Amino acid sequence: MGELQAFGDGLAPEARALAQALRDLFAGLGISERRYAARRSYDSSTISRYLSGQRIPPWEFVLNLLNDVAEERGTVPTLETTRMMRDRHMAALKAGKSPSHKVQLLEQQLALADQEARRVSARERVLEDALQDREHRIRDLQMQFRQLQAMSAPVPGDEGPADDGTDDERARLRTEIRQLTEELERTRELHRQAETRCEQLERQLAEAESRPDRPDAPVAVGAGQAGVGLGAMLAPGAIFHSDVKVNITGWQSDETFVDSVTVQVVGEGAVGNGLLVDPTTVVTSWWAIWRPREPKPGTVEVLDFSRRVGIPARVVQWLPAVYDASASLEPFPTLAVLRLESPWGSPVPAVGLGGPPPPGTQLIISGRGRAGRGDWEPYSCLLEVKGRSGEVFRLEGEFTPGLRGAPAFHTGTGELAGLVSGYREQKGALIPADALRQLTTLGYGPTP
Repeated sequence: MGELQAFGDGLAPEARALAQALRDLFAGLGISERRYAARRSYDSSTISRYLSGQRIPPWEFVLNLLNDVAEERGTVPTLETTRMMRDRHMAALKAGKSPSHKVQLLEQQLALADQEARRVSARERVLEDALQDREHRIRDLQMQFRQLQAMSAPVPGDEGPADDGTDDERARLRTEIRQLTEELERTRELHRQAETRCEQLERQLAEAESRPDRPDAPVAVGAGQAGVGLGAMLAPGAIFHSDVKVNITGWQSDETFVDSVTVQVVGEGAVGNGLLVDPTTVVTSWWAIWRPREPKPGTVEVLDFSRRVGIPARVVQWLPAVYDASASLEPFPTLAVLRLESPWGSPVPAVGLGGPPPPGTQLIISGRGRAGRGDWEPYSCLLEVKGRSGEVFRLEGEFTPGLRGAPAFHTGTGELAGLVSGYREQKGALIPADALRQLTTLGYGPTP
């Protein structure tokens, strides 16, 4: 077997871990890259790039290699090994910045979601069959009991047919029917969630496959700045997640603009984002700097990553003016205005306030978030307005910790739609831009 190409400098840890695992597997074949390429109809240079970490292979390649090594050893791939390789493969894709990595990752996630949907669907059918069986059984017992009553001639002083255990059997069956019904309802809800997840991933995959900055996608001509691909607009190291299908050529706002007016804020016990209104003013969600049921923050910092400094700030106004402990944890509109002790280090673009976003509106945010327990890093995602609940708007999107207070902009008009309030997993809330007019320190004036 020939010498494998050395790992290059600057290789991401996730890509190196995957490549090393592939090397370990490939060593079990005991053949050269060229010979394996001929066996599997691959290009030998492509396999070399996979094993050196220069390129992330498709999952099909990893799975074929797992099966080939297992066949060489006279076994089958273990579940533990397959899961380990899948985890490393997905981690490498998440760390990659290529649009093709995004597509591969979505394909993997869709395959897993489809597998889960089919598993839950099978469980649902089993429960339905079991429930139907118990219902038939209890009907049979009721029929038998009526037949015994009809066949038994009434005798003075006789209380009826002797107890043959059918009452206990019926009671047991009723208990089982109740338990099966409850489990079936839970399983049906899981099935609905799994199908919803598949639909979301299908939309994401369709959007990612149609992006103009993919190497194999057609190039848009004459679109000007609006036609620039998302990959070209992303800040270095940014992560982009999209839950909604979007016509990119119609965008009036992008990550470059949104990122220029979004800042990270740090309060007492909380980290979030905020909107840079002018060189000395930031507006943010109250809960981005103050956790519920804790005192209001004595100090707040606004982080300027271009200068690598934290600018002290003080709260000069907030809504509501008094926190009511009996109210919900996130009462409307929960906004706070911060005044910086020193001016911002770069020009601040003007931001226009947009009207109430109707259902289906696509919004973009670009702030600092944190995936899992990793470091805070640039994080952009698309959100979709699903409806309105009282004074706030319901959102769906791939939220990550730290996005409270992040300004959200209409992708079509470029105007501010509002600020992100609370969220849980993929569902969240938006404080509309009109709420900023209630903050007298900003000078936006009443709603037109």
